[in-house]
Amino acid sequence: MTSSPDLTSLYQMLAKGQRPILPSGEQRAILGCGYVGQAVAKAWRQEGHELWGTTTRRERLAALAELVDTPMIFDSTDSRTSLSFTEGLDGILVSFAPSKTSHVDIHHYRETFLGGLKLLTDALQKRPRETPLQLVHLSSCGVYGNRHGALTDESVRLDSLHPVNEVLAMAEDMIQSLRSESVNVCIFRLGGIYGPGRDIPAMLLSAAGGVVQRNGQNVPCWIHLDDAVRAVSFAFEHNLNDTYNLVNDTQCTGQELTDRLCEQAGLPLAKWLTIDTTDRVLNARVSNAKLKQLGFTLTHPSMVG
Repeated sequence: MTSSPDLTSLYQMLAKGQRPILPSGEQRAILGCGYVGQAVAKAWRQEGHELWGTTTRRERLAALAELVDTPMIFDSTDSRTSLSFTEGLDGILVSFAPSKTSHVDIHHYRETFLGGLKLLTDALQKRPRETPLQLVHLSSCGVYGNRHGALTDESVRLDSLHPVNEVLAMAEDMIQSLRSESVNVCIFRLGGIYGPGRDIPAMLLSAAGGVVQRNGQNVPCWIHLDDAVRAVSFAFEHNLNDTYNLVNDTQCTGQELTDRLCEQAGLPLAKWLTIDTTDRVLNARVSNAKLKQLGFTLTHPSMVG
């Protein structure tokens, strides 16, 4: 006669083992599945969330369908566009970005950011007030403008002189107006994003021995794609409800950064200009201390090394 299994021993053995992490099953949307949005979608799908994702281009729907459960066209300039599906979601990442062009069209910026957020605001006003929602909005450290290299945290007054920065600041105000007892609003001001497909260090090294047609005395800021994705997840995990700079630890001028990269690679130094060649300038040593104080750590703290 076969003896029955010792269930007590079995339970004890299972208790000692690593328990599987079950998916949360949240319903989340990514409004704007560009470079960052797509990377977040991949991470969230692995966590088991049900995802909605938007794009402005119909030809991208098939590729987007591989990342999200419900791919959708979203055009902030089309009056037929609806965001009614957001009313019952647990979380939304707002990752709007204008199409890349060589010329900045301020009208396009207004339509993309302000028009899109107006549609989102209208949709969420119909949401039951007691239903919790986590919003994360991706903004830019460009809103600080030219601070002449000064140390800059989230309390600094934003630049209102350049029209693009004015639009980005207005977008931040619009998303913050949604904050309530049941709606958390986290705003990340991102540095220049680099990572797979955007190898900024390699691009800078390609200028070795040549001239970079930009002002090398300005201090830019950077963030790796991996850390941008991790920060978004961090915001959801910790119910963040404030504004944070999302940048790495690099706080040097463009000339200094390129010098270090070239020296490490054993290449001749590049020479940068000492005058601005564009009317929109970021020149600030942007601090990431506020986000780090919450326990967030960078996997790519520096572009050098």
